[in-house]
Amino acid sequence: MYEKIFERQQKIVDYTQKAKYYKLPELPECRAKLVRGNRAVVVVDDTVRAYYFWRNLWRKKAERKIENLFSVEAETDKIVLRSADAETTLFFACDPEENEEYLVWEINYSDAGNGVFRSSYFHEGAISDFTYISFKYIVRKENPPPYPFEKSWSDYFCRGANNRIFYTCSGHLYFGCAYLETEIDRVSAPERDDTELAQIFRLRETVAGPLKLHYYWFFGEGGEEHMGHLSNVLWRLDDSPVHTPQTDIADFVEKFTSIWSRSELKGIEPGDHYAAHFLSEFFGQFKDGYRPPDQFGCSWLEYDMLKANEFFRRWKVSGDENEREHAKKIIRFYLYNHFAGDSHLTYPFHTGAFMHDIMPFCEKTGWGAPFEAEALDSLALPEMIYDALTLYLQDETLFPTKYPFDIIDDVLKLQQTDGHFRRLYWSDLSPTEKPGWISQYSATQTWIPALAKIYQAPRDERVRQAYLKTAERCILDIEELGLFSMGGCETDYPDLWDVDGYRTMLWAFLDLYDEEKDPRFLAVAEKIQLFGSTMQVGYNIPNVPGSFYDSVGWRSRGMISTSYYTYPDYSRTQCTATGNQSVAWVGYLLLRLYRATGKAIYAQRAIATFRQVMIFRDEKSLEGNPFRDEILYSIYENNPQMDDESGLYKHSYPENSYSLFIDLYLYLGEILREFGGIAVYPDQKHAFGIDCVTVEKSDFGHRVIVVRNELSRPHETTLFIGGKFARKVTFNANETKTINLGE
Repeated sequence: MYEKIFERQQKIVDYTQKAKYYKLPELPECRAKLVRGNRAVVVVDDTVRAYYFWRNLWRKKAERKIENLFSVEAETDKIVLRSADAETTLFFACDPEENEEYLVWEINYSDAGNGVFRSSYFHEGAISDFTYISFKYIVRKENPPPYPFEKSWSDYFCRGANNRIFYTCSGHLYFGCAYLETEIDRVSAPERDDTELAQIFRLRETVAGPLKLHYYWFFGEGGEEHMGHLSNVLWRLDDSPVHTPQTDIADFVEKFTSIWSRSELKGIEPGDHYAAHFLSEFFGQFKDGYRPPDQFGCSWLEYDMLKANEFFRRWKVSGDENEREHAKKIIRFYLYNHFAGDSHLTYPFHTGAFMHDIMPFCEKTGWGAPFEAEALDSLALPEMIYDALTLYLQDETLFPTKYPFDIIDDVLKLQQTDGHFRRLYWSDLSPTEKPGWISQYSATQTWIPALAKIYQAPRDERVRQAYLKTAERCILDIEELGLFSMGGCETDYPDLWDVDGYRTMLWAFLDLYDEEKDPRFLAVAEKIQLFGSTMQVGYNIPNVPGSFYDSVGWRSRGMISTSYYTYPDYSRTQCTATGNQSVAWVGYLLLRLYRATGKAIYAQRAIATFRQVMIFRDEKSLEGNPFRDEILYSIYENNPQMDDESGLYKHSYPENSYSLFIDLYLYLGEILREFGGIAVYPDQKHAFGIDCVTVEKSDFGHRVIVVRNELSRPHETTLFIGGKFARKVTFNANETKTINLGE
């Protein structure tokens, strides 16, 4: 034992002694070098090293040893390395939109084998500021532990992540390593001991014979959000396709809204509220597919208010009074029933009797709002209020009272003196602790859009000052906590990042910008998206042959998952694309960000994002499932939070636990109505195929675009020019059509 302790101490001493050689006034003697401004790459003996010049010293950021290196050729703009199994060309490239210069490794293998690419990284300090290693592996202010995790009970988690980029920063300097070819399956994993942190990419399957691969080294000055820029660089380098849905947006929305009547809770007047979930085989609770009186007993968050908005929209189109009546019934149930204490605020979800007897949630103590039926929740409640006020501002007669005036004083009581809102409150509006949460302020930002919406009705200056105060607090949180300022909204753990935290923060600052026209708020929204882009690095996984995803040709480019756990990617199990249709909302928000900035990458990411979740199953794909007639068979979503810890992800297919948590798909309709099926912005010279079409060519000089229908059936969609409806466009199956924008 003492020998091991001494050995460890000696390694640390040796590392400390060597550290002074990592920072040099001059570059070392070398066989070849490339220098671009503050960046330099040198070949010393058989090792390639990357240096960055900062504060009058060349600082070594990374190195890679080349086995059996026998030839080094240096030219003005490249270095050619020849080894026993490969010829490697090194050169610098630049992405002008991100202002990012980076080193390209172009490797031509004669016999690739596993194509191992190992980069060692050198911190500026003993502890990194931020490290992003795998798809769901993020740390701040600590060095990453050994990986993968040793969890024998988690055999359904894969042992190697597949993400494309390793990123770490310390001392305000960063280093990143990434690969290009997403059609080839690779494993990404770090190695760490007391003196070294290394990242390894390798092919999952060996390749005998020639193969050409590209890797990138990024290094320079920047914080943790700089990885969003690197993600954008990779996005532009990647020409892999995005998912083509099985059907278009209008048809998809019709598929899931047509089942709402099946989801009505029984025993109460039909049409006033709905259950969000139906689960089978949930810890044996429904072994025979039993549906309790209120189905799952959980009308989660405010999503029934989204239904009310949709019913009202349909009434405006059709004039059918039944649609308007549906909206009124939902409003009355959610806003004028089950009040919290003496307040005018209502609990934002409804739970059934069986919830009293259900065992603790399968992940960790303190997961989510549905299991806190006696508390007001700062993710659920403000979203519900926002959607209610969206209706109120269109038609006050839907409401029996002047609703925003009813709730102003109660809402303002919830705000803390520093601008935060607490996550949970008792019925007397006093804050309460949530067991298992370190941060009791998660979802603070969700109140910003709700307050801004309240302000639009009475124009009460107290409300405006409240949302501005919360905005300043959120900006400070972002500066202090970085990416983790957006964590905890659904997963509730301080070391995890979550799609609800990201989308609500992005939503908040987009609404602030729209309301206040302050460019600072738009800048914050873009910074938030840099963090969001960190989780959208073109993560690509091959489909399991014969799986449902394989049968529909699902593509994971632009992948967003509900929650980013510290485990490897359970997406490889092919059980869920997202876990949650919050992703459709993210796609809508990204299009809003594009509209505000004119930056094409936001629209491109948006399209990949919402297409990713446009997946539905038919009766044939559910043959043999005993609950087929009891579930929503056409929209495919398996609930990962329910399934992963209960062991349902073992065999690369979902084993019965289904969710009807689909109402956020309504944002697909918003996308179609606000941006069109084909969106053309002549001033920016941008054209995007949104609704199952792709723009193959744009000629703005002659005002024409060439568009292809991606569906193997006739398809009608809309053309919007400059954000306004121009006309409908009809395609035959797989037809390519030239569209004259001047007509």
